[in-house]
Amino acid sequence: MRLKDTSNGYGWLSIFLHWYTAIAVIALLFIGDTIGTRIGAQRDATLHLHTSIAITSYVFLWARIVLRFKAGHPGPLPKQRGFFFLLGKYVHFALITAIGVMLITGPLMVWASGEPIHVWDWFVIPGPLPQSFALHDMLHSIHAWSAATILVLTVLHIGGVYKHAAFNQDGTFGKMLAPPPNESPAPPPSPPQAATES
Repeated sequence: MRLKDTSNGYGWLSIFLHWYTAIAVIALLFIGDTIGTRIGAQRDATLHLHTSIAITSYVFLWARIVLRFKAGHPGPLPKQRGFFFLLGKYVHFALITAIGVMLITGPLMVWASGEPIHVWDWFVIPGPLPQSFALHDMLHSIHAWSAATILVLTVLHIGGVYKHAAFNQDGTFGKMLAPPPNESPAPPPSPPQAATES
């Protein structure tokens, strides 16, 4: 079972973290967007659900970010070269950067409001910051803009996947479903032929 990425494909670790991140981020975007539409106890419950999912996913999301920046982006398949491959590559890096900003600003925003972070009914993470509504408002603005950036980049990402799968059919979507076949080592050079006697 190939865990590590190859020169032009992803291993099982990257594939797992990709799909985990996709599910978690979409859920967090949807739940986070509904917080402002609720009031009273419903708002508190929605915020509690949002922060609980985020903290539960925290290690996996950071693993996704660190792994991708450390391992780099796999190279293109034969039909992927060109402008759209580079566009997809940098959209990918911008997307995970925005997720990183969300992971930093989210907890700080809660703590700046003077509240601890409640994770399900399991435990509470007290804040290391003094209450500051000015800091909270600044972090909330960054958090909201990062969420909007993730939404736009996700739409671009999905559009690119659809383009590759429906029109180019170049194997891009398949890269995120399973690792490429094991790369067979290059054959050893053949020994020189003995000179024939005359």
